[in-house]
Amino acid sequence: MQERMFSTSEADIATRCRGIVKPGQYVILPNAQRVFSVLPQFNAGVKAKILATPNIGARFVEHELFVGTNGATHQPIQEDLEQFYFLLEGDVELALEGKSYKLRQGSFCWLPPNLPYQLINKNEKTCRMLWIRRKFELVEHLGIPDPIVAHESDVKAEPTDTYMEQHLTPYEDPRFDMGINIQVFDPGVYFTFVESHIMEHGLYMLYGRGIYWLNNDFIEVQQDDFIYMAPFCPQFFYSTGWGKSGYLLYKDVNRDYTVDL
Repeated sequence: MQERMFSTSEADIATRCRGIVKPGQYVILPNAQRVFSVLPQFNAGVKAKILATPNIGARFVEHELFVGTNGATHQPIQEDLEQFYFLLEGDVELALEGKSYKLRQGSFCWLPPNLPYQLINKNEKTCRMLWIRRKFELVEHLGIPDPIVAHESDVKAEPTDTYMEQHLTPYEDPRFDMGINIQVFDPGVYFTFVESHIMEHGLYMLYGRGIYWLNNDFIEVQQDDFIYMAPFCPQFFYSTGWGKSGYLLYKDVNRDYTVDL
């Protein structure tokens, strides 16, 4: 039987695929390789691209949601999970504790477990947002923080050794076990050392481009790429291009990691 060969167009498609999956190390999931799913919490006006789940070893779930006109939750969402939303573009209304909040590009919210809320897009433009959830690890004597609804412009950017960082969740407060940062790099700026964290990471490129070094692999990344990094995966970032590079970074924080013993 003659072996089938790739056609020119098929070979070109394979060359252009930038997705990488290395179990136990990292995942690169570019926008071009992501597919739509539907989620039972939302009506037909909402579609999702799934970025991270326990299927890749993550202890959190992250989605990119596309909320069209009149896209909304079926009913109030109330889950035994802490939740974080970040608006990438568009506007959406959040109903929470008897109040209505209009979220716009750059708005975010952190919600404790078992707090009911609803979302709806009343505009003609599709809203795009990130949705991160995980099991909250309660420390009894610390308690559970109150919800946060804010905008990234409300959060002061603090300098690190080489880049600027905003803590959207104030994880200097040990009650929080979900750390969410925005990290911004000028062109040519890079980490001062190769990092290897106990924490796992979910990274969404908001803008710009750069080179990520992940466990001895050099990988070009750009706007709208998603990266999952497993615990202890060695990592290093170098910002390239003519403009700033920035990404939204999730990590687990402030716990002693004995929960699975």
